[in-house]
Amino acid sequence: MKLVLDFTHPKLPKIFWLVLLLACLTVIIRQMPASWVTGSLASQTACRVMLQQPIGTIWQGSAALAFSEPNASEGGCREPLSVTERFHWATSCKLTSLSCSTEVQFAALEQAQRIDWTLSKTQLAANSIKLPANILEGLGNPWSTLRPRGELGARWTDINLANSMADFTGFGVGNAPSSGVIRIIISNLTSPISPVKPLGGYEISANIADSGMNWTLSTTSGPLLLKGQGEFSSKGGNKGMHFSGEANASPESKESLIGLLSLLGKREGDIYRLKF
Repeated sequence: MKLVLDFTHPKLPKIFWLVLLLACLTVIIRQMPASWVTGSLASQTACRVMLQQPIGTIWQGSAALAFSEPNASEGGCREPLSVTERFHWATSCKLTSLSCSTEVQFAALEQAQRIDWTLSKTQLAANSIKLPANILEGLGNPWSTLRPRGELGARWTDINLANSMADFTGFGVGNAPSSGVIRIIISNLTSPISPVKPLGGYEISANIADSGMNWTLSTTSGPLLLKGQGEFSSKGGNKGMHFSGEANASPESKESLIGLLSLLGKREGDIYRLKF
């Protein structure tokens, strides 16, 4: 049997190749594994937040959140300091409005987290969460030194994030700027390196804007007194996370906490300076 190739028929129309290309791209995007965004998340948060052992696709899957810090000597990220339980997500999209909606199921959330996103913005619905305090170790000093144990609760308003892609596509014209407020309460804080228990209660109040996020740390109760200001920026020359503050102790506990204070920062007069 002979196989004869007939080249006399006209070429396939261009529309056929366009449809075929779009179909291939659709299949590739729909099957894009969740692990592809792991490096991007770590890069955007300077290794502070990462996806741990992601399973599935970017549209439907599960993973755990890991908290770490940059490896200054070797590059990349250090081994996670703490890891949450796994959470699950499912995403649906509408081509007519070029928008998608993601629902995140996580046992620690007060309710399922809804995230709506387009080419120009991302919106997170107000919610709250309860987590162990040891996840704070990934935020750097003073938490990485304290190795905190205790209760952590976070509550946030509706959060609006303007996507950087909007600057290039023009879809962001007229949209509201990035905004939102996050409030974190830390209760019954203890540390394995301190004999004083508990060390106290603390509040972190964060505000989100187009330039990034800034927050304040204050003490609500307890003998270990912490306060300071921090910021996180993903743009410009000041990119990354920065914090400046001070640590002290109540007069009756200063002798017991002197060792811990010296680990937290450099002494300047009556206070210990915190900076990273």
